[in-house]
Amino acid sequence: MGRLKHIVLFGAGLLDSGLTDFDAWSERMVREFGQDIEPFLNDIMLNAREIHAPYAPSMFHPPEKRRRRLFMTRHVLIVDDEPNIVLSLKFLINQQGYEVRTAGSGEEALQALAEKIPDLILLDVMMPKPDGYEICQRIRSTPAWKDIPVIMLTAKGRDVEKQKGLAMGADDYITKPFATHELIAKVRAVLTEKDKG
Repeated sequence: MGRLKHIVLFGAGLLDSGLTDFDAWSERMVREFGQDIEPFLNDIMLNAREIHAPYAPSMFHPPEKRRRRLFMTRHVLIVDDEPNIVLSLKFLINQQGYEVRTAGSGEEALQALAEKIPDLILLDVMMPKPDGYEICQRIRSTPAWKDIPVIMLTAKGRDVEKQKGLAMGADDYITKPFATHELIAKVRAVLTEKDKG
C-alpha cells in the first residue's frame, strides 16, 4: 500500500509507545509526514488503533462517525489477498456506517456471495486463480448476482487492467495505493446510483 501503509504503521507504533492523546499524536504525525495528511488524521488514527489493539473497542470515536455507525444498512464485500489492504479497507468502510465482510481469495468470494448478497463488492484484480476478472465475469453471468455493483482495485498506472475490468462489467475502479477520500467518494457514489436504480 506504500505511503498509506507506512503512515498507519507509524501511527500504531506511536500508540504502542504510549502516545495516545489524539492532539499530541496528531501533532507528531504532521511533524513526521507533513501537513497534507491533516484531513485524514481521523481515519489514520482509527486504522492505527485497529493495529495497536485489534480486539479492543477504539478509544477514539469522532462524534460524526459514531452517529454513522447507528445506520449500518449497507453491506460491502471486500475481496483482496493482501491482509494489510483488507484491514485498511475494512476499517475505512466500516467507519462510514456500512457492514463489511472480507474474502481473501476468489473462492472465498464466491462462497461469501452464496451465503449473502452484498450491496457492493470491492474486488482486487490480481489474485491467485480465480482472479478478479474471472470473479467479475462469474458475478455478471449469475442471475442472482448480476446487478451487484463492483468496484475493481487495480495497480496504479495499469490502464489495461482498468479497461478490461470495465469490459467485464465492473462499475468503477480504484487504483492502488488509494486515497481515503477517493475510496469513500466512489463507494458512496456507486451505492447512491444503486439506490436510484
